Amino acid sequence: MSNNEIQVRDVLRWSALSPEPEPKPKPKMVTWRLCVRMERGELDGKLFYVAWHPSGFIPYHWYPIESHTQPIETIKQLPEGQEP
Repeated sequence: MSNNEIQVRDVLRWSALSPEPEPKPKPKMVTWRLCVRMERGELDGKLFYVAWHPSGFIPYHWYPIESHTQPIETIKQLPEGQEP
């Protein structure tokens, strides 16, 4: 066997034995919506609360805000586990 044949055989053996690196899993993205809640207040008559909620889990009496005329960020997509 020539020296080149031995090198090719060794390279093939090592490539078959060494595991390929597994690709990192992509994080699941969660869509967050800017929501508002309105309540009656004692002083002015109304109170507004604003909070970010996951798109599929918006609590009762919270309403998503949609911006049509102003450049306001009302939707965010973040990796799972991160909050705005």
